[in-house]
Amino acid sequence: MSEPLDIAPSLESFITSNYSPSGIVAVAKDGEVLATHTWGDDGYDVTTPFRVASLTKSFTALALLTLRRAGKLTLDDEVVRHLPELRVDAPADWPTLRVRHLLSMSAGLATDNPWGDRQESLSRDSLNAMLASGLRLVFPPGSAFEYSNLGYAFLGEIITRLSGMDYRQYVKESIIDPLGLRDTRFAASELSTTATGYHREPALPGQPGGWWPQPASGPGAFSPIGGLYSSVRDLVTWTNLYLTRQPPEGARFTAADLREAQQGLTHRATMQAPAPLRGLVTGSYGYGLGIESYTDHGTLVSHSGGYPGFTAYMCWHVETGYAVIASANGTHSAAPFPARQVLLPLIVKAESRSEELEPWPETVAAVARLDELVRDAVSGDATEVAARYADVFAENVELDVPLARRVEYLKQGFVNLGTLRPATEPLTPKTPRPSVASWTVHAEYGRLELYIELAPVAPFGVQTFSAEIKNGQSRIELF
Repeated sequence: MSEPLDIAPSLESFITSNYSPSGIVAVAKDGEVLATHTWGDDGYDVTTPFRVASLTKSFTALALLTLRRAGKLTLDDEVVRHLPELRVDAPADWPTLRVRHLLSMSAGLATDNPWGDRQESLSRDSLNAMLASGLRLVFPPGSAFEYSNLGYAFLGEIITRLSGMDYRQYVKESIIDPLGLRDTRFAASELSTTATGYHREPALPGQPGGWWPQPASGPGAFSPIGGLYSSVRDLVTWTNLYLTRQPPEGARFTAADLREAQQGLTHRATMQAPAPLRGLVTGSYGYGLGIESYTDHGTLVSHSGGYPGFTAYMCWHVETGYAVIASANGTHSAAPFPARQVLLPLIVKAESRSEELEPWPETVAAVARLDELVRDAVSGDATEVAARYADVFAENVELDVPLARRVEYLKQGFVNLGTLRPATEPLTPKTPRPSVASWTVHAEYGRLELYIELAPVAPFGVQTFSAEIKNGQSRIELF
């Protein structure tokens, strides 16, 4: 970036509104911090651990995936297989509650933010008593989204039982230490310093208002829902792990696990994209991560966090590598809003680098052969041309529309297009997916648009072959 990035103007109204005594917002790209802005008089910086609340859920989810990788469970396991004490009050015809449902917030457990935020110090014995006490679901598992802290507490207990060690220790050994996250811990006592959390009380007669220290909770059986402290420095490393999908050497998780966690599984909402982004956005939930899929701007992955005394937010844009981190030490301080005000304009200005999968070699070869077929069709015998290229196609093509007839349609089409222009440049088809390609053949009075799809099994013949004439404003579909 040629010019220094100044994010202060985007944060001014948030800071002057006094949402929190102190805080920090940082923008990173490809794992490098580009700009930070702090407020308050506490001297906090990128190394200061704040309570990050529900950002912890992404750590819990990845820890569970390491156990799947080790063969300890599958995501389709019934939850009662690993938590046999669990009692669920649900109609007999509802689907069985599975591990995947807990991960993706589709378990049907009732939303529990105010209650869940105050449960962190709960003992394992108390959590297990909850399991046995009987839980009531609000919808069939797998059918809808409902944010559940309790579900992630259950995942933490599953991790404890399957790993043979305390949940917090397992996360430290399997994720925190391999990534070198020096400022990320579940207990403030394990850190040299932490930000102090505050809650705001209104001024009343005889009682001054203002910010008051909020006692820290935990750690306990609900640490999997939001118990971590972490710094901006560490969260930049964490977000970049998901952007690059490059685990450290010896990691218990893989690039495939990181990709899977960022796939939207449980639909949340579809809405108009916020300015300055355009188009529609579909919201969903993956594994400890929220997913926003924009029609015009790619994918945002994020999670917010709110805990007594703290608010946190992390978000990254898959196509450009931009990430934003926000930590504030005030209850309900709305940290996501200024962070997104910083990030969204950068996405609009940046050049997208969306991941493109390489076309199959068979796709490239098929395009070359069928481009020749089109040119041979102009003057060749339809039956002979069809026989010459028959080996390119899957068996359905002849059954759907005989190839000789397609060649005849092409021949007739060029009556409207006039003389075929020679191919003077290398053939450059568009391949949005490895098995799909489209390209254009130009002629005297227009062009021919061609499209193919390959079959999913060897020898990967062409299963779809379509052609359309475009001449000015007119369109003629040949086949």
